[in-house]
Amino acid sequence: MNAPDRAAWLAARRLGIGGSDIAALLGLSPYRTQVDLWMDKTGRLPDIEPDADAAERMHWGTVLEDVVARHYADRRSVRIQRINTQLQHPRYPAALANIDRAVVTEGSRARWDEGSGRVLGADRILEVKTAHALAANSSDWGDPGSDEVPQHYWLQVQWYLAITGLPCGDLAVLFGGQKFAEYTIHADTALQGDLLAQAQGWWERHVVGDMPPDPRTEDDARALWRSHRPGVEKIVDADVAQAVAELQAIKAQIGNEKTEGTLEHRMRQLRDAICCAFGEAEAISYMGRKLATWKANKPSEKTDWRALTEFMNPQPDTVAQFTTTTEGARVLRLSTPKESS
Repeated sequence: MNAPDRAAWLAARRLGIGGSDIAALLGLSPYRTQVDLWMDKTGRLPDIEPDADAAERMHWGTVLEDVVARHYADRRSVRIQRINTQLQHPRYPAALANIDRAVVTEGSRARWDEGSGRVLGADRILEVKTAHALAANSSDWGDPGSDEVPQHYWLQVQWYLAITGLPCGDLAVLFGGQKFAEYTIHADTALQGDLLAQAQGWWERHVVGDMPPDPRTEDDARALWRSHRPGVEKIVDADVAQAVAELQAIKAQIGNEKTEGTLEHRMRQLRDAICCAFGEAEAISYMGRKLATWKANKPSEKTDWRALTEFMNPQPDTVAQFTTTTEGARVLRLSTPKESS
């Protein structure tokens, strides 16, 4: 994707909630949180070009999308068609859709009708996915023909059905570049109404109102509060105090040993709960006991001395031009029993 196309794509994404956003909005995405989504939609995320590996994955994903879609059409003996416009729900303007393909009604042409706010001339939608070979045997994917697909994909199809007004959607998946499967998801109109209303409310509150969602993870908390306010101490509830005590107990048990699996996951959950309780505070306490601090380290500076060798007698302002300052990261430190007493 070239720079102008990418810029247009990013701008279009920020106009509302799309199918790849709805799971994150509900807190059900394996990849993004509500805070990630809010930062994206409000333009707070830097526009970073994908690295070489990511760019190659995106390239082959685009190439294989057309291959898989044509294979689906051949197997089903149907005609598929792109709808090259962003679809917008007539009553919920924040609800947007960019579907992969429409499965065309025989003798017709698929098109978006702005008057009715529906896709006409189509029987269903087609979404195309590529997945790792091992995913085919995971519990996320059921028998071909069923609607047992990863939750975020299921929600994406329901979102598109809510906007297009079509009764069902097929998910065509290529596992490992060599195993093809189809899944069919039927519209759940009651759920769709809830999705549309919740998404519109979320958009108005968090994007239009520019109010960040509540953080759920340590990364969320770091994104919202990059630094601390010196001297500020916040009183927390018993749940946070219990999380600190459990994390202290685990650390005392394992010492400097590396953790993995269930224990690592539990420690991450505890850190999430603790860090989200801080906000901008430097410390948290419970019933008069200091539990932990979460303070930012001092900023670090790095000067590109190699570049400066081109100058015979560099002046202070010249050195400053070649010096970058990196903000210090916040470090969580649990109080010892003696410190908290």
